[in-house]
Amino acid sequence: MKRALVEYPSDDDDDEQANVLPTQKKRKLPALSASLTVPTPVDNPALHQGRVRTAPHVEGQYATHIYVSLVLNPKDALYTLIEDALALAKTHVPSLHPIGDQGAPRELHVSLSRPLYLRAHQRDEFKGAIKQVASSIAPFDASFTSFLELTNDERTRTFLAMDVGAGRQELCRCLGLLGPTLRLLRQREFYVDPKFHASIAWALLEKSTPSSSDIAAPSIAGELDEITVSECDVPEERHTPSSRIEQPPIHFHRIPQFPPALVSLLNEAYAARLSQARTGGFVVDKISVKIGKDVFTWPFSGM
Repeated sequence: MKRALVEYPSDDDDDEQANVLPTQKKRKLPALSASLTVPTPVDNPALHQGRVRTAPHVEGQYATHIYVSLVLNPKDALYTLIEDALALAKTHVPSLHPIGDQGAPRELHVSLSRPLYLRAHQRDEFKGAIKQVASSIAPFDASFTSFLELTNDERTRTFLAMDVGAGRQELCRCLGLLGPTLRLLRQREFYVDPKFHASIAWALLEKSTPSSSDIAAPSIAGELDEITVSECDVPEERHTPSSRIEQPPIHFHRIPQFPPALVSLLNEAYAARLSQARTGGFVVDKISVKIGKDVFTWPFSGM
């Protein structure tokens, strides 16, 4: 009787079994702690008297503004005149927001740029260019002449401002020297026919402002042009995705425009004093740039 053959495992069989590994279950990584999550800035007009961001926040991008600064103290004649003008203006526009705190030093800005947006690696090059411009310009005299109403590009706010008369030619020269740097960095240049001014108060505009205000109030640069350094430093509200809480809307008073007679009334009452050298005159001897929350200033040192 023939016996059945017994099969013995070969070396090849051992290799095949060795190559078959038990499957392992994938482990889920734990969620990141909320403390490690980068908070997202939230545009909350309630923290900024109803003002809204004119450009969306971009991580690594720095809002930038070039300007001439004029600091007034409460004892200065121009400071007193501005306080008087604001008091009269508020009787006609109760929702008017003065720029600066009453009784404290008031910083006025004469803008030399639209709102600019720099990347982190562009900041040093930009500061170097502004410093070079400052070294090419000598200090000069300037003065305010009258009051006027201006509206920002977004038509969200209207401003009560003082127009610059003397010094306009020198300010235009500043723009000419700034132009090559702005073009190199692909930034928008200032307006072709600039209206140099310093804003002293603002009011929110109604969302639809057809009309007379479009004609009566020339357009000016955006939000950064019209707010002081202290206004810019209001902290942003930041939330992580898990902590965002819906807040009930807050309604702020808005106007279609300033009353048509307001600017004329202010000029009749105060333009004569404003245009006097001892009141509205000032020396432009430095240039400032605000990049993010940092302010840099260089003196004019040209001949």
